[in-house]
Amino acid sequence: MQSDVENTRNEFGETETPGSAVGPRAVDHALAELPRLARELTGADYAAVTVQQSAGDPVQIYHAGFSDDVNWRAQELPKGVGVLGRLGEADSPLRLADISSHPDSFGFPEWHPEMKALLGVGVVNSSGMKANLYLANSPGKPEFTIEDEYQLIQLTNFAQLALDFARSYDLERESRIAAESAESRLQAVMDGSMIGIVVVDAASRALRGASEEASRLLDSEITRGTSLADIDRKVDFFDLNGRLLGNWELPLERALATGATTQPSEFLLQRADGSRIPILVASAPITTPDGTIESAVLVLQDLSQVYEAEDAKNEFLSMVTHDLRSPLATIKGIVRAMNIERELSEELSADLGSIDEEVDHMTGLVSNLLDMSRIESGTRGSDHEMCHMADILHDAVRRTSASRFGSNRRINVDIPTDLPEMYADPVQLGRVLDNLLGNAMKYTTGDVRVACIYGADGDLIRTEVIDIGEGIPEPMHNEIFEKFFRLSADKRVEREGSGLGLAICKSIVGAHGGDIGVVNNHGSGSTFWFEIPRDREQA
Repeated sequence: MQSDVENTRNEFGETETPGSAVGPRAVDHALAELPRLARELTGADYAAVTVQQSAGDPVQIYHAGFSDDVNWRAQELPKGVGVLGRLGEADSPLRLADISSHPDSFGFPEWHPEMKALLGVGVVNSSGMKANLYLANSPGKPEFTIEDEYQLIQLTNFAQLALDFARSYDLERESRIAAESAESRLQAVMDGSMIGIVVVDAASRALRGASEEASRLLDSEITRGTSLADIDRKVDFFDLNGRLLGNWELPLERALATGATTQPSEFLLQRADGSRIPILVASAPITTPDGTIESAVLVLQDLSQVYEAEDAKNEFLSMVTHDLRSPLATIKGIVRAMNIERELSEELSADLGSIDEEVDHMTGLVSNLLDMSRIESGTRGSDHEMCHMADILHDAVRRTSASRFGSNRRINVDIPTDLPEMYADPVQLGRVLDNLLGNAMKYTTGDVRVACIYGADGDLIRTEVIDIGEGIPEPMHNEIFEKFFRLSADKRVEREGSGLGLAICKSIVGAHGGDIGVVNNHGSGSTFWFEIPRDREQA
């Protein structure tokens, strides 16, 4: 007898491990065993367990001692009313010597065997599911004893456990269905996306999902369950300089290993057939509430069409700017010839001067457009040599002072006598200084100061252009170096620039391995600075 009880206990105990799920068959079998055990322990003629939800009729009955010739589950079930509605809790069962003497002796269907003595208990789990476990004896049989009550209480623990497991199974099933539904919706969203999306499980390093675009970009049929190692064997990532990246440098690996979120970065993706495409890559971890990395998402965007459009634009700009230079040069030559060869009225001379200035302005715009086109296409060459920043700076100051914005203005130059030579392109650095000095003269008043700084223990030569204007709003300190960004026009300036000058400066300085920026002065104005490595290896 005790072995049967232990077997029932073990049937549940084996499943009482974190994360385990009990199927309905195990619960059903365990509940079916309870009436049989109850009869064996107490000698009752009949035993039954009825299970119902918090509201409504019973949904299941398990019995022992009833006739095997009747399909009891197809009959009307005992309702949880009358005596069955009065059953006590697990610690206080209802024990009746004669059920007919109880004022609530109803609730049993007509087919139920005749009974006199009754012993029953009600069990309710946290979700409201209720089980009535009752024992009954036929007329003429003895009533139930205190010992029988004790045995019933022991079985009640199993009934409670069965209800709890049934509820756990329902919750697990609901969660599983919800998760599967969420995964289906996610897959539908990914498949409809124009970008590649890959979700990788952190523990198994297998794919939880991938979009159709991801399969196209990676040139591989990838689906749920595909190993990340299989994908790694088919593709390689390179930086824009053509350097092969190690796994530890890849955004997805960083997200899985350290939980790092990476901003979109450009790479070259080499596929199994050897083809390379420019691609934008970003990745982020997906964590549990306690911070554990559960999975990571990788986002891929094909930049091939963007690059093609950029190349077409650069080609067009290059063609247009080349075609504009010739007529502008012709116009400027005619204007100069007219000023030299003829005696002109003061009014006509002023008009020709305006034309000459406009031609210079247009020529500057065309030059900037052409330079930016060459920069973006990678066709602008450089001619590095050993040179001295003092020479480059003095030439730039001379050119700026001779411009129309340089009249009645002074540029103070501060260059250390021991400033060393540097390995750089003097023409391109001259363009940087022309732009910075020109902006200082056009958009500010007062004198401008230029300083070169070199620390004996450093390898960088820093050049600063300091003005006493209104300064640059701090949120724009980075934006002003982007293409086509322009501050509001100064009242003293007749026309705005192209918005390319500082972007070209940034590109030139970057090509030298240096950096460029701006800070506001404590009093007034701003300081534009750039730093260039002086030796050949760093430049």
